[in-house]
Amino acid sequence: MSFALTKNEPKFYVNLAIMILIMVGFRFITPPAGMTADGLAVVGVFFGVLYGWLFIDMIWPSFMGLVVLGMTLPQPMDAVLGGAFGNNTYLLLLFFCMVASIINAAGIAEYVARRIICVPVVVGRPWVLVFMLCIAMCALATMLTMTAAVLVAFPLIKEVCRQYGYKPGDSFPMILLLAMLYVADIAYMMLPFKSLPAIVFGIYGQMSGGQEINLAAYVGVTGLLLLISIFFVIFICKYVLKADVTPILENRECMHFDEQLSPYQKTILWSFLGLIVLLLLPNILPGSWALSKFLKAMGNNGILLAYIGIYLMLNFKEGIGLKEIMHKSVAWPALFLVAAVLRITGAFEATGVTKFIADTCEPMLAGFSGNLLVFIVVCTTTLCTQLTNNNACAATFAPIAYTLAVANGNVDPQALLSCVILSCTLGIATPAAATTSAILYGDTEWVHQRTVIKYASFFWIFNILLLSFVGYPLMTVAF
Repeated sequence: MSFALTKNEPKFYVNLAIMILIMVGFRFITPPAGMTADGLAVVGVFFGVLYGWLFIDMIWPSFMGLVVLGMTLPQPMDAVLGGAFGNNTYLLLLFFCMVASIINAAGIAEYVARRIICVPVVVGRPWVLVFMLCIAMCALATMLTMTAAVLVAFPLIKEVCRQYGYKPGDSFPMILLLAMLYVADIAYMMLPFKSLPAIVFGIYGQMSGGQEINLAAYVGVTGLLLLISIFFVIFICKYVLKADVTPILENRECMHFDEQLSPYQKTILWSFLGLIVLLLLPNILPGSWALSKFLKAMGNNGILLAYIGIYLMLNFKEGIGLKEIMHKSVAWPALFLVAAVLRITGAFEATGVTKFIADTCEPMLAGFSGNLLVFIVVCTTTLCTQLTNNNACAATFAPIAYTLAVANGNVDPQALLSCVILSCTLGIATPAAATTSAILYGDTEWVHQRTVIKYASFFWIFNILLLSFVGYPLMTVAF
C-alpha cells in the first residue's frame, strides 16, 4: 500500500529551489559601490519572494521571505515580524476585510445592484440601462471584494440580457461583461481601504518616512476618473463597437423587483455608509474641530475596530459571528503579501537601497520630462499586470515608481503612486491577470476569448491615456 505525504509535484520543488537560491544567493555577491551588503541581501529577499508569488503561491513565500529577512537584518526576529503584522496598513486591510464580510453576509450588495437597474427610466433607453448597470457594478465593487462583486454581477447582467432576448454568444452581452469588469476595476480602487491601494499607500508611508496620502483627495479624483470611464464605456459601445441594442429599444416593459430590505439589512447598509464617511472626514474637516481631533485620535484602524466591536456586541439575530467574519471575505493571501512587502520595502529604506536606486537613476533622469516618466510607468505597470497577479505587480512597481519620482524631481510621488494603483488593477487582457479575468474568459458559453481580447484593447489603451494625461494632473492638484 503506497501513499503520498504531499500533493506537490517535482516542478514545485524546482521553483522552491530557485526561490531559496535567489533569497540567499544575493548575500554572497559583492555589492556595487554605494550599496551595503545588508541592502543587497534585502534585494535578494525581495526578488526571491516575488519569484515565489509569481510561480508558486501568495501565502507561504511571504512567510519564508519574512523569516529570511529576520535572519538578514540586524534586528531580533520578533521585531521584524512585529513590524510586518503590526503594521498600520496590514491592520487596516484586515479590519476592512472583516467589515466586507459583514456586508457580504447581509446580502445588501445584490439588492442595491438589482434596485439600481430596475428603475423605470431605463425602459426603451439602452444607454441609460448601460449607465445604470455601471452604477450597479460600482456599488458591488465598493461593498465587496472584486471576486465577490463579479460573481454577483455577471449572473445579474446575463439575466438582464436574457430578459431583453439576447442569447449566449451575442456581441452585446460580451461587450457588456467586459465593460462592467473594466468599470468594476476602477470602482474597486476608489476606496483606499481595499488590498491593492492599501499595499501602495503602505509602501509610500514606508518609503516617505511615515507621510500619508490624503485619502479624501484620492477618493474624489478616482471618483471623477470613474465617471469619465463610465461615459467612455457608453461612447465606445455606441459609436465604436456599435453594439446592437435593438431589443432594448423595442422593449417597453420595466424589469420587476419587489424585494425589500429587512431592518437588519437597512441597519448594515446605513452603518456602512456612515463608516465610510467617518473614515474620510479627518481629511476633509478643519484640523481644529473637536470631531476632527477625535477621529484623528481614533485613527482609521480604531474606527474600523470600533465598528466591528459594536456589531459583535449587538449580536444581531440575522448577523454572523467572529468565526464567519474571519472566513467569508478576509483576503488572507493579500494580507500576507501586504505584511511581507511592507516590511521588505521598509528594509529598503533602512539599508539604503532606496537611496542607492535614487542616486543611480538621478543622472539618467536629469532633464527627463516628468510627463514622459509618468506615461512610461503607467504603460509598464499596465503591461505587466496583464501577465501576473495585480497585487504582486503593485508590490513590485510601487517602490520603483516612488524612487524614480524622487530621483526625477519633477514628478509628484503621491500622484504617480495613485496612477500605479489604477493601472495595476486593469488586468483584463489575459486570463492570467486576475481571478476576475479568469472568471470572464472561463465563461465559454457567453464569451469568445479572441473577441474579448480584441475589445479589451480599447479599454486598455484608454486607461493608459486617461491616467497619464488626466489622472496624474488631477492628482497633483488634489494632493
